[in-house]
Amino acid sequence: NHRNFYQNSIVEKYAARESKLVTLRQLTVFGRHLTLDKLLRSANYVREELPVRLAHRIIDIQHLPFIVGTNPHIQLIYSLYWQAFEAFRLFPEIKTIEQNRQFCRLIESQLQTHLVIIPQLAMGMAEASTPEHMSAETADRFLNEMLRSRIGRRVLAEQHIALSDTYEQGLTSQDPSKRHNGNLSVVDEEEEDGWIGIVNTRCRAGEVVERVSALAKRWFIETSPNRNIEPPEVKIDGHANAVFTYIPDHIEYILFELLKNSMRFTLETHAPVSKASPPLKKLPPIVVTVGASRNDITFRVSDQGGGFAHTQMANLWSYTHASRHAFLTNLSNMPKLAGKNTVANAAKGPFELEERSLHLGLGLPMSRVYANYWGGTIGVHSMHGYGTDAYVKISLGNQLENL
Repeated sequence: NHRNFYQNSIVEKYAARESKLVTLRQLTVFGRHLTLDKLLRSANYVREELPVRLAHRIIDIQHLPFIVGTNPHIQLIYSLYWQAFEAFRLFPEIKTIEQNRQFCRLIESQLQTHLVIIPQLAMGMAEASTPEHMSAETADRFLNEMLRSRIGRRVLAEQHIALSDTYEQGLTSQDPSKRHNGNLSVVDEEEEDGWIGIVNTRCRAGEVVERVSALAKRWFIETSPNRNIEPPEVKIDGHANAVFTYIPDHIEYILFELLKNSMRFTLETHAPVSKASPPLKKLPPIVVTVGASRNDITFRVSDQGGGFAHTQMANLWSYTHASRHAFLTNLSNMPKLAGKNTVANAAKGPFELEERSLHLGLGLPMSRVYANYWGGTIGVHSMHGYGTDAYVKISLGNQLENL
């Protein structure tokens, strides 16, 4: 789908601009006392920023080797990014609450349309990035940049939608006499439980682990229905009462992936299908230890899942290593993937069993992108023959997005 010279000169103009990065602190401070003026400023920031971030990725795709860039999956992404770029670029300045409602509808439709991106991206790169066209390192770097940028765009989009929802709820509930020209004067956005948009200023480490371990246990039961064995107990120790500001979706995605891996390998090590002996009555526990300091929170997930050989370590963070190609069929069976873990939603109803039960091979490398996004880190130490310790450190300072 080749764009003409005029259109490309527009995208190049946008790509020449720097992204205006935000910090978690800015998101919380800005959203805390919400006025119509602030909401419209948020809308126009998102309206101007999204085309810049999309333009950077469109140019990146144009610079891919020809055989990679013309892969049908990559072409689909290219087309979707162009459509989104044009939709946001051409949206007029937002000056009223009604225009903001229209803008939120546009954002929501784009978020929904772009759910295909992660499976398409992974399939396209796995199919096209052969050593003669693109090294695994280059392909992984490209994927990391694409996914980091995607997280950033979704943070801006979802935060603005959440702030808009809060403002609208305030409009319907507030005493009409307190309004100015029919608009709400101030909404104190921070709810009792600490939410400011999609950011929570009162994440409790122990509660986060409990929510995620409950979801991981459901995943275990629903993906091993005939094994007749209980999921491993998840024990929490250390600074479980630590409170921090974060986007819960991000840390929950990471911890869910780690606990899911730990449960899977614990089952395979201690109750393998091929074993003739009677199955274990109880699998060894997984221990999540929380360490808290002024500057960061660390979660350590320790299992007795047998660990893995040192030679496998380098492949853990790769999307495109040959060992991942077996998961291609799984990706093609799942056309949409949010690439985040909505634990709160899953608790309310059935979660996407297909997504949870298909082993996609993307969990660890994507977890690292999430950890790095706000300046954190993730690392794995394995004792081959015994088990694995995975460490996630999240920074609590005024960290800029890592695009």
